[in-house]
Amino acid sequence: MKECILCKSDICKVKKIKLITQETKIMKNKELIYGIHASLAAILNKNRKITKMLCTKETFLKIKEKLKDFKIPKYEIVDRKFIDNKLQNKFHQGIVIECEKLEKKQYDEILENYESDILILDSLNDSQNVGAIIRSAYLFGIELIFYNENNSFNINPTLIKSASGAYEKVSLIKVVNINKLILKLKKLGYWIIGLDSSSELSIEKIPSEIKKVLILGSESKGIRKLIKTNCDYLTKNTYAKK
Repeated sequence: MKECILCKSDICKVKKIKLITQETKIMKNKELIYGIHASLAAILNKNRKITKMLCTKETFLKIKEKLKDFKIPKYEIVDRKFIDNKLQNKFHQGIVIECEKLEKKQYDEILENYESDILILDSLNDSQNVGAIIRSAYLFGIELIFYNENNSFNINPTLIKSASGAYEKVSLIKVVNINKLILKLKKLGYWIIGLDSSSELSIEKIPSEIKKVLILGSESKGIRKLIKTNCDYLTKNTYAKK
């Protein structure tokens, strides 16, 4: 077999580099979601563009009624081991979808029409824990969550699965400076409540009628000192006991 002359040429190398760059950009805009609740929520989300679904026969039979009104461009029925190997885990519940990432939103635009309470996550690192927090926050009516850009968790399939569908229903927004965000929210009439295990004040004592921003600190250190000083209240978290 003759060797392709172009493979040694600079033009061919440039074309290969451009192709790799294009593929990388495409993959950066996509994410994998696994788990039945997380996958169904993504499929049912009109703001999501689903490109592919892999599903075991058993799982497909469980969810097919919910999928009948939705067209998925490409799907395959595969065995469980195939998905195990693709994801390198066994916690997928027999389904994984490939989809485009949700469009990033500007918080100024969201705040114009937002009426519910807000959650701020300060330097949390455990993606699975954050997913569970998102799920709980949504159950309490919170649909807007901020987190800091540096020293924070990654949005990944583990987080999305742990959120059990709530990830599709909340706005999760990254900010550079939480203290600046707090000052802005105060101007909009919000009261800032830091959840602090050392506080003696119960959250039930906070007036129910005020607009609230709840701040939850990192798993090991809690809320950072400067952010604490910008809180209107520091209260122990009793939600978890309910």
